[in-house]
Amino acid sequence: MGLFSWLFGNGESKTSPAITSHSPKTYRTKSTTARVEWREGSFPMDVVGESNYQSVLQQVCGGHSRYGHEFQVDGELVREPENPYDVNAIAVTIHGSNVGYLPRDQAARVSAQMAEEGIDRAICRAKIVGGWRTNQHDEGSFGVRLAIPFRGWIDFGLGKKAPSNSASNSQPGRQDKPTRPEAAESGPLKGQYVVIWGAPDYGDEAIELENLGAHIMAGVGKSTTMVVQIDEELTSGMKNSSVYKKTQELNSKGINVEIVTLDTLRARFRQPTHKTRSTV
Repeated sequence: MGLFSWLFGNGESKTSPAITSHSPKTYRTKSTTARVEWREGSFPMDVVGESNYQSVLQQVCGGHSRYGHEFQVDGELVREPENPYDVNAIAVTIHGSNVGYLPRDQAARVSAQMAEEGIDRAICRAKIVGGWRTNQHDEGSFGVRLAIPFRGWIDFGLGKKAPSNSASNSQPGRQDKPTRPEAAESGPLKGQYVVIWGAPDYGDEAIELENLGAHIMAGVGKSTTMVVQIDEELTSGMKNSSVYKKTQELNSKGINVEIVTLDTLRARFRQPTHKTRSTV
């Protein structure tokens, strides 16, 4: 999953130095009341090192399938302060077995807050993706994404409120509202002018796309090349929205604007190049 980790991490941490073995490590589960609270259906954080734990992920999902998996399950964050490679290392486990680690920079942020909260473990929602197989010679590996915000304060469900200066606590109209991110200098979406449909243009989804090189726009215009749809289903209400109508208007004028779901876009980069598979 090296390419997957590079694409959907922040570009700075392709792997974690805490990954030292290809053998699944099993942890004894400790009871904890800490559970990450985050938006339903949103999994912005990528796990790295899953290539070392494919057998565990395959077992959890029941093997490969024709169209792959989007299997949701509880995962657990486990601090490893005695890890010889990174004192901030955080292992990600599912059913008690290690399936990867948080990227190094994210581990430092999450570990620091967990230490401040006085916890060494926390439950979070996880989504296992990939694992498609078309024939015995054509298959994709498994990856893991977590329902953890990519930046700012994390709600561990302990009854505490976000600090007033936290980016995740900012609301539209406040003076500390985050600004739209700037496009990375390189990436598979370099040169694309993207409108995010169904999420803020300064949130985790925007950061994910700009790390791929995309320019995030405030609204659909003549320079728009792609509309990234957060919701999987295109409802009748969405078809009556200004975003959809403007996109159709531009397409009718010969200005090609693609509408693609975020999960579909992720899948494009997740799969290796094959003769029968298109990539961006």
